[in-house]
Amino acid sequence: MPSTLAAPYSMVATASPRLEQSSNQLQFAKAQSSMASAGLSQISKASASPLHDPSRQAGTGSSWLGKLKAHYPNLLLHYLAPLIAIALVMQRIYRQASTLSRTRLEQAIDERTQALQLENLRLQEMSHRDPLTGLKNRRFIEEMIAQDLNRVDRSYDATQLRNEELPSKADLLALIIDIDHFKPINDTYGHLAGDRVLSQVGQRLTTLFRNYDYVVRWGGEEFLVVARFIDRQEIDQLAEKVRHAIESMEIELDAKRNIKITASVGAAPYPFSTAQADRISWEQVVHLADMALYQAKTSSRNTWFSYMGSDQLSIPDELQLDPAKIPRIAMVSSKPLSRQSL
Repeated sequence: MPSTLAAPYSMVATASPRLEQSSNQLQFAKAQSSMASAGLSQISKASASPLHDPSRQAGTGSSWLGKLKAHYPNLLLHYLAPLIAIALVMQRIYRQASTLSRTRLEQAIDERTQALQLENLRLQEMSHRDPLTGLKNRRFIEEMIAQDLNRVDRSYDATQLRNEELPSKADLLALIIDIDHFKPINDTYGHLAGDRVLSQVGQRLTTLFRNYDYVVRWGGEEFLVVARFIDRQEIDQLAEKVRHAIESMEIELDAKRNIKITASVGAAPYPFSTAQADRISWEQVVHLADMALYQAKTSSRNTWFSYMGSDQLSIPDELQLDPAKIPRIAMVSSKPLSRQSL
């Protein structure tokens, strides 16, 4: 009996510490649960606080904007619209200023370009002028004559292709004028007197020809006249016109002294021969006019000679311009206006 009772008691005694331990664990768990509940409660209360209520904050913001709109219903009209208008005006002013600046820059560039062009023309004009007489110079003829020669050549080529009559007023006439006994004028009256003679002769020649003809200071006491786009048959009349006009001049050296002068003239047309228009170049025509001048100077002075090709006179392929051979290729005319073969 005692042993039967002892066994359960020992089991109870053995289980008591375990129950106490389980009870302690249960109490600790309850304490933790209570603390967690308290924390959640506090967090819940804190979350429910007005300071942490998002809807309350939104309501506060809406209330501020609503109050602002209520007090200032025309906020956009009074503030933003003027600012936008000012910005647009400033943008327009900037564009206008940019356009004006660009226009002024372009105008300045145009003015500068025009000034440079005018200066270039002035310099070119100076390079084409004889400083003493104010006439065109040899350089001008060398640069400008090519376009005239092309025009003449086209006229004759066109008539040959169509088998038409020769073109009228399509020729260039070269006349070289040389003042007779010019060196004695310089020796007797001085070089200033010689310069006055050259200037006055040059001015007289410009009155004898059309404004689109070329009157050129050729060099020394020589002048070259190019009568442009004229009938070749007028060459002798023009040569006599020049000779007579200079013979009729009275050169004023100063207030007390006047002198008389004469000149010799040599002339040749371009093309030299209408039947063989491409055989004689412009340079050769000028040389032929110079040869005619030399013949006038060596004959009697105060006269003129002209050389002109003829359909009856063939020009050889290899031409040597020799005075002795001129009658073989050209008709020779001289003052008075009569034709003769030399």
